[in-house]
Amino acid sequence: MSELTVALSDASAPGIKVVSLTGEMDESSLEGLKAQLDPLLNDLNIKVLLFDFTQLEFINSKGIGYLVSIHTHLSKDQREMKIASANEAVMDVITLVGLTTIIKYFNTVEEALQV
Repeated sequence: MSELTVALSDASAPGIKVVSLTGEMDESSLEGLKAQLDPLLNDLNIKVLLFDFTQLEFINSKGIGYLVSIHTHLSKDQREMKIASANEAVMDVITLVGLTTIIKYFNTVEEALQV
């Protein structure tokens, strides 16, 4: 399995944090991901978490489950989660499980930032 690396950046608009994931999102990488994202989830100044999946190579059911839990956590405080730029393999998985019906998906990060 490949490592998962996380890069956090501020978007040009205030209150938006971009989370760029590189590698594979599975049970072996979730603890490290949670450690990096938990402070963001509890920061009420962040209104939108935008996940950039451009470099995400793989996601399994554990990864999907964690994304749903992030969405649920943010929704409680009227905050939002967006996903952008998944490759075909990752897109197949997130479409198959119906993730795009609860979390907004955009073809590009730029497109997600405009909405």
